[in-house]
Amino acid sequence: MLDFASILTVVMPVYLTMAAGFVLRKTGLLTAEVDAGAMRLCVALLTPCLILERVVGNEAVMRPLPVLAAAGLGYGLVVLGITVAWFAAPWIGLRLHEGRRTFAVSTGLQNYGFVAIPIVTALFPDKGTLGVLFTFTLGVELACWTAGVGLLTGLGNAPWKLALNPPVLTILFSILLNFTGLHTWMPEVAHRTFSMMGACAVPLAVLIIGASIAEIWGQERMRWSVAALAPLLRLGVIPLAFLAAAWLLPLSLELRRILVIQGAMPSAVFSIMVARHYGGHAPTAVQCVLSTTLVSMVTTPLVIAWALRTLGL
Repeated sequence: MLDFASILTVVMPVYLTMAAGFVLRKTGLLTAEVDAGAMRLCVALLTPCLILERVVGNEAVMRPLPVLAAAGLGYGLVVLGITVAWFAAPWIGLRLHEGRRTFAVSTGLQNYGFVAIPIVTALFPDKGTLGVLFTFTLGVELACWTAGVGLLTGLGNAPWKLALNPPVLTILFSILLNFTGLHTWMPEVAHRTFSMMGACAVPLAVLIIGASIAEIWGQERMRWSVAALAPLLRLGVIPLAFLAAAWLLPLSLELRRILVIQGAMPSAVFSIMVARHYGGHAPTAVQCVLSTTLVSMVTTPLVIAWALRTLGL
């Protein structure tokens, strides 16, 4: 049985790696010039390799209906989270053009990738669960580039085509191989190569996330109302929808596990970039990310341990 202590030993290495990136940036050993190139490497090569190794031939993602269910929940739960945060923002005085839309996007979009992947891998080393996470990611990516960015730019101006990025295209390609039976033709040497290269993706990305947090730390004066409400919603209220779906819907074991872990995630660091590039209020995004990340160090292992035990996962 997975208790709080065992979950903590799985979650803390992720945050410690993030802290290492923070320290490396502050000491100048990991300079800001490295960030763009390293993240391009992760997104364009290393993460696609990880996806190919975990999805191709994965029995949990061989049939269309479970894949559609995972992607649909990924989309719907993010949109629900953004909606909840949108209606809650006026409670702390956020209005249009004063951070309301950015607060909604930053609070509603969880860190669905590089923080969640190592936790899923450590808790459930079977290939199936991580493969289902990637199918869940399809819906999250679509929600990010339509509902999320669309809220900032206007739906008609949302760059939805950016949802077709290398990881998403790799997921779609991998699923196509599974559905057509062509996955059996992938040689073992390819699986081993993808496994070795994919193993580099997560630690490198988490280090860069920590360095990015160091970069923005202290740049803006903290608005404590945002720093209080964002964790309350992201880590307290919105996870109830994820847990309800895992409890009430007839879903696979792997997808129910993914819902638990996704519900416990802090705001995505990526939301800061979205705010900066698409007319949002970047300081609000920074405050949402920093506050939810700090609070999640305590709440994430608590929520995961309680939910897995309560739901019998």
